[in-house]
Amino acid sequence: MARAQCLHMPRIMVPNGAHRKDGSEILQCRSCVRESKQRSYRRRQGYDEWFQRQAGLCAFCGQALADDNTTHLDHNHATGEKRGLVHAACNQMIGGIENAAKLVGWPALHRYFDS
Repeated sequence: MARAQCLHMPRIMVPNGAHRKDGSEILQCRSCVRESKQRSYRRRQGYDEWFQRQAGLCAFCGQALADDNTTHLDHNHATGEKRGLVHAACNQMIGGIENAAKLVGWPALHRYFDS
């Protein structure tokens, strides 16, 4: 028998993939399941340590980060090396810059922005 465990009741409850010691499934609303998965992912990636190491500032723009799911852990796609926590918008900008550099090369980007 599944038992509910959610602060948002009476929403539609779904299994969250976890079970209690007695074997019963734990039910939560979709919002709580998503938040739980995000917290688990953040713990595995070491978000808290990165946040403290960067003093709560974006590694790209230097502005304050929100300690929530709008913060991304930027990484080098070729090597997998983590570079730091960045805003969602900064993360998109970094990706755009990297893609542009692959297309036209870094010298072309420098000429364009330096003019």
